[in-house]
Amino acid sequence: MLSMNLELIELRHLRYFLAVAESSHFTRAATQLHITQPTLSHQIRQLEGQLDLTLFDRMGRRIRLTAAGELLLPHARRVFRELQEAQSALGELHGLKRGQLKVGIMQTVSACVIPEIVSRFSAAHPGVRVTCTEMPVAEVESGLESGKLDLGISFLPATRVTLEGERLFTENLVLVLPVGHSLTRRRSIKVSELAKVPLVLLSAQYCTRQLIDNSFAEAGIHPDVRVEINSIESILSTIRQSGLPSVLPSLALCQRDTGLVALQLTDPKPRRSVGLLWVRGAQRRAAAQAFATVAEQVLADRKLNLDKSGGRQAPISVGSIVTPAKGLIAGVR
Repeated sequence: MLSMNLELIELRHLRYFLAVAESSHFTRAATQLHITQPTLSHQIRQLEGQLDLTLFDRMGRRIRLTAAGELLLPHARRVFRELQEAQSALGELHGLKRGQLKVGIMQTVSACVIPEIVSRFSAAHPGVRVTCTEMPVAEVESGLESGKLDLGISFLPATRVTLEGERLFTENLVLVLPVGHSLTRRRSIKVSELAKVPLVLLSAQYCTRQLIDNSFAEAGIHPDVRVEINSIESILSTIRQSGLPSVLPSLALCQRDTGLVALQLTDPKPRRSVGLLWVRGAQRRAAAQAFATVAEQVLADRKLNLDKSGGRQAPISVGSIVTPAKGLIAGVR
């Protein structure tokens, strides 16, 4: 029979447990916690003694969660998430005069809209410190689950059932070419026609690249990928200098680069939806709600501006290939 003494468990024990579980390494966890590794090991053994259960299997320098550790992990995360929500709720008794907002943004969301959203929000709420961090989709979602992030901007739908999303916009992927390329005389191109076109593409780990690869597979082709790069800005520079086309989100050209042109892709027509992510059922912070409202306003304004431009060979207009969501933050204002 188990002889647990839950009354002796302190928050620091759970904090230490979470750090070790999420880093899978005692030394790295100790560094993050600013304590020594022996101290951390002692605290974990103390927690295991109070629970009368082993939480980690130690295999030399490697560790992994036991069945008991796997069971404890979501509960420990919930404890700290609810504490953070309580702290946020109490802090918002002061309104939006102070506080911090942590936003995780997937790496391939264009710099086209994020700077303007942050600028408008900061102007309206100068007392709120905003931290925006670019990260892979998986880290955006895990950051929301763990409470490290207040809001995410990522692909929809989310891959985790604990999260829910609200669409900001849907955009097409387009073929980006340098002015003067032989294909710029066209308005669109079938994906199958890219089989013999040398390309520079995003690296394989990106969800956008996976969407591109799925389109190639659907069209039944094996593309000639000459270069892979993990930055959209670097890809745009490579297109200008090398003449290699690329498949990119349409907003990548929002700066109206006169040296580049975009063609619509067809058969299939790859699209992606980008939106706001929240923890399902959790209280939404006033600062996060205000940020979401500003995001809606920026997208609405940007759509109007983009629609004013025209001309097939003019600097790219994405008004026709970016669709802002309607009635975005209904019930959240």
